[in-house]
Amino acid sequence: MSNKPDIQYIQFYTAGSAAQKIAPAVPLKTLRMPKVRKHKKIVLHIDPVATFGIMMCAVVLIFMFVGLGQLNTARQQTTQMAEYVETLQSKQTALEATYEAGYDLETVEKTALALGMVPREQVRRVAITVPSVEAPIQLSVWERFSTFLTGLFA
Repeated sequence: MSNKPDIQYIQFYTAGSAAQKIAPAVPLKTLRMPKVRKHKKIVLHIDPVATFGIMMCAVVLIFMFVGLGQLNTARQQTTQMAEYVETLQSKQTALEATYEAGYDLETVEKTALALGMVPREQVRRVAITVPSVEAPIQLSVWERFSTFLTGLFA
């Protein structure tokens, strides 16, 4: 082999006074922050006329049910009153029969004459005549209107 020189120069790189360029450090694993999602606002669009109509339908339905209840009550009362009238009529016929059987016309006439009652044929009748009252004069529409205007501008 050939002889190499015994002196070898070591050449280490030295920057000296020059500014070094800084390389960014690459992280091993990049972390991502979770994205903030905007929540959509739920907006209900309510038509006031439709809402009012639905409420009125509900009120009318309630009134209808109340009216049906009152109608049923009135029908029950009508049937009860019809039955009550029938019982009263049967009692009336029974009481009339008892009443007519309870007195004698000859005894009543004798008692009335004894108390001073006079028969109808012996009573003097007096006729009274009442003079007719004249009805107020009815004016026509035109006469009432002219009277009104006369009173207004007089």
